Amino acid sequence: MALASRKSGAIHSKTGSDLVNLKAKYDNNKHTELEAFEGEAALIYQMQLLKEDIDELRRYITSEVGDGAKGDTGATGAAGPQGPAGNNGSDGADGATPAMTDLSGSRLPTSNRGLASGKLYNDRGTVKIA
Repeated sequence: MALASRKSGAIHSKTGSDLVNLKAKYDNNKHTELEAFEGEAALIYQMQLLKEDIDELRRYITSEVGDGAKGDTGATGAAGPQGPAGNNGSDGADGATPAMTDLSGSRLPTSNRGLASGKLYNDRGTVKIA
């Protein structure tokens, strides 16, 4: 599933010295003065939770997903709960349907029981269609 469009907009449009002044106020903990107000304190708490969520997403993406080029099953991906490893799947090593000369039949089922019509199986060395 693709990443959804961003919903949030810019919080401010400060640049240059105005941005430097804003950062200085943050660095000097001026925002903690808002903790005296219940509503603002609740917003600061929620902003901290959002920051922690974003940090966890960054950690997950960099350590678990990597470059995101392949999921857990792909052209050369490992087997996962969705199916076999990509290079062992029914569509061959690169996702393309292999030519008949590429098949040895050794990985095919040895019985046509339970196979859908049109599926290949190995009958004592002879490749047959269910």
